[in-house]
Amino acid sequence: MTDLVTPTPAAIPKHILDIWVIILIILATILVMTSFLLFPAAAVIIYRVRTHPIRSGR
Repeated sequence: MTDLVTPTPAAIPKHILDIWVIILIILATILVMTSFLLFPAAAVIIYRVRTHPIRSGR
């Protein structure tokens, strides 16, 4: 007769992803979200520097 309290190895669910894959996904998400914040601001700064009246010579 088996004990119903202790689960058998087949009853314990395996993780779908390894822990290093989860960490890589989190880091990639942070990188993408940071780029979404920084690239528009950098584009505005580059545009303002390129079209500044002193630099354009007008």
